[in-house]
Amino acid sequence: MYKYRVTAFQAKVLDRDKDKGEKIRTQLEELLAEHANDGWEFVGQYDFTYDVAQTGCFGGATGKKAQETQVIKQLVFRREV
Repeated sequence: MYKYRVTAFQAKVLDRDKDKGEKIRTQLEELLAEHANDGWEFVGQYDFTYDVAQTGCFGGATGKKAQETQVIKQLVFRREV
């Protein structure tokens, strides 16, 4: 049996960073190492979709979408219990 941990990964890069891919790779490696040191095994990266509903009673009349679908990338780890 496993216990699971799900965490978002959002790399932080600046427009002036010379090698954005390298900066992202370094941040991801640090996060993976941190979880591994705590006993978590990396399972994979997954995309999860969710819907964001507009609030207010006049959304449709003003041209706002009634609902918007978003995608978030999550890292999944597991540890045996």
